[in-house]
Amino acid sequence: MYICEKFIDMMLTLLSILLSAWCYPPPTDFDTKMREYNLVDVTSLDGSILVDLKYSTTDNFVGVDMYGDLERAYLERGFANRVVEAQRLLQSQHPEYTLLIYDAARPISVQRAMRKSVEGTAYEGFVADGSRGGRHNYGVAVDLTIATLDGTPLDMGAGFDDFTVAASVKGTPDNDNPETRTVEVYRNYIMDMAKRGIISLEAAQNRIMLIEIMHRVGLYPYRREWWHFEEITSIATTREKYKLLDF
Repeated sequence: MYICEKFIDMMLTLLSILLSAWCYPPPTDFDTKMREYNLVDVTSLDGSILVDLKYSTTDNFVGVDMYGDLERAYLERGFANRVVEAQRLLQSQHPEYTLLIYDAARPISVQRAMRKSVEGTAYEGFVADGSRGGRHNYGVAVDLTIATLDGTPLDMGAGFDDFTVAASVKGTPDNDNPETRTVEVYRNYIMDMAKRGIISLEAAQNRIMLIEIMHRVGLYPYRREWWHFEEITSIATTREKYKLLDF
């Protein structure tokens, strides 16, 4: 009986390894590939911006390190310049704070692995289809927050990769019409969340501060994720204008 149990345990371990190899991409030198695609390391433009890539850790919704040795946040240069300008605005108003980047450009291989991990679940709608990719896969989306200078994130009412309503910043679908994505729209929705006790007043104020800063540089939050910021263009336009990170 003991031998059978050991054999079963060994087979389950082997199956787990095979599934991991099937679901997740093999190690890749992502730094080299990012530069080959003419993306820029954001901290090379402003060294005061902090970076903690969540997909280079297990502290993410997949629970797996997807990026390996990648520690830098790469973005399309024009988009990176917007983030740098947001940092300048933030520190001019609040020198005790800094931007902290959680994710930036994301290879399509990683996107597909993420999508596979949630297919058939309630979270499928939160992860872009890996067949053509989302904005992260073109280097024009950034996940970030505001932190103190020692890297401690401010309270935003929900953590990174939170799929609950507590992470949302807007109640209606996003589009490329700026009139539906004004600071006032976000402020009203977020303050209503605080009134209903979904998030605290402090968290609401912090979210609004982040959105106001990013809005001033032309970047808008995705309605379900307070940390995700993008240009106000359609995904079709994004795919025409930028190059897919096809690795």
